[in-house]
Amino acid sequence: MTVSREKTVEFMISTLLQAETAAQTFYLWLMDAFAHEPDAAQVWWKMGADEAAHIRLLERVLNSLPPEQRLSLVDPLMLEKAIAAARFSPHRALERIVTLEDAYQVAHSLENSELNAVFEFVLTEYFPKPLKRDFVHNMLREHVDRLNGLRTTEWRRSILAQKGEGAVAE
Repeated sequence: MTVSREKTVEFMISTLLQAETAAQTFYLWLMDAFAHEPDAAQVWWKMGADEAAHIRLLERVLNSLPPEQRLSLVDPLMLEKAIAAARFSPHRALERIVTLEDAYQVAHSLENSELNAVFEFVLTEYFPKPLKRDFVHNMLREHVDRLNGLRTTEWRRSILAQKGEGAVAE
């Protein structure tokens, strides 16, 4: 029985890599857009660095899988969640951002989307060495908790994005 490539573990992880790369691009654009506010820029830098680490971990997973596992049928629910996460467009998201509060809301939605659920699933199911679910969960919680460095809603609303011409180039 041949499995359609779009239903394989390899396709799901590749799709998740696209989603994590889009998230990293978004956070690095936010770092530029809020470079005039060092506390905010630092949060966005750390969020982007976390995404880079997620990308490296996923690449390690993908490269460690034997061909038969790469091409095996994947959980359809996890695949759909990966596809949904990959629909995120950093370019479209950045176009809607006027204040730091806008950026916070988009980041909060992104981090509470299917992205982290699929990432956690992939790491706990396919990482080359056993990883405890608690370890992965704590890593993701620390990542999401970085948004707390963006202080209060009132403060975030007072900080305007500064978007240069290069900030939204794809």
